[in-house]
Amino acid sequence: MACTLDLYTDYLISSTGQTSATGLSRLFDGQLSHDQVTRWLSSVYLDSRQVWAHAKPLVRRAEQALEAADFAVLVVDDSILEKAHTDPNALLCTHYDHSLGRYVKGLNFVSLRYVAGSLSVPIAVELVEKTQAVTDPKTQKVSQKSPLTKNEMLRAMLRVVQQQVAYRYLLADSWYASAENMNQVRELGHDFIFALPTSRTAARSEVARGNGEFQALDTLVFPEGQPLRVWLRGVAEAVLVVRQVFTNKDGSQGVL
Repeated sequence: MACTLDLYTDYLISSTGQTSATGLSRLFDGQLSHDQVTRWLSSVYLDSRQVWAHAKPLVRRAEQALEAADFAVLVVDDSILEKAHTDPNALLCTHYDHSLGRYVKGLNFVSLRYVAGSLSVPIAVELVEKTQAVTDPKTQKVSQKSPLTKNEMLRAMLRVVQQQVAYRYLLADSWYASAENMNQVRELGHDFIFALPTSRTAARSEVARGNGEFQALDTLVFPEGQPLRVWLRGVAEAVLVVRQVFTNKDGSQGVL
């Protein structure tokens, strides 16, 4: 009996407790040894090519099922699979978790998800590996960093999937709402829907942009229920910005 990707992922998905090569071997009453599992894990490097190979048949079926007025979107986000008790290395190391507001040790990855109709499936993934040593000039403390930023990983993935899938919008939170990302999405012939921090600066007209007259988004007056056409700093084309005010569970108000 051999360890395969389908077998191993089914084991991970169905497990409710801690997973291990020994645990998988025990599940099959020793027909699959833990050494076989360990050797397979050491020999296989999973990347976007393997992800796309599994996703492609699903995507093609979803494309055929789309009505003429329907369209697909891509969603980018990054996640951390926490591994607090694993020995650190370039792949399993400390990353800042924005949801927790602190650093955690684990596996950090950026994924690109295809959504069309009832289908939602990842089509590309990039692992964050901190392989470059960086010395703080003030403290002389040495830390590790990835040779590529998450935004650079996203732009590389978008250039590849341009040849693989058709989509109308790229959706992302404010972490990925950089001018470089916006410009690339438009250059590739697509649109985007991004969250923006209120401190992001914009000009109210092309003339104002040319004169360098930018102001923070939270200082702009938005018409009720209507988008505002502005020029964000560094973005080639004008964009529509919508301001949404909502009430949190505790009664406080938030602004998106």
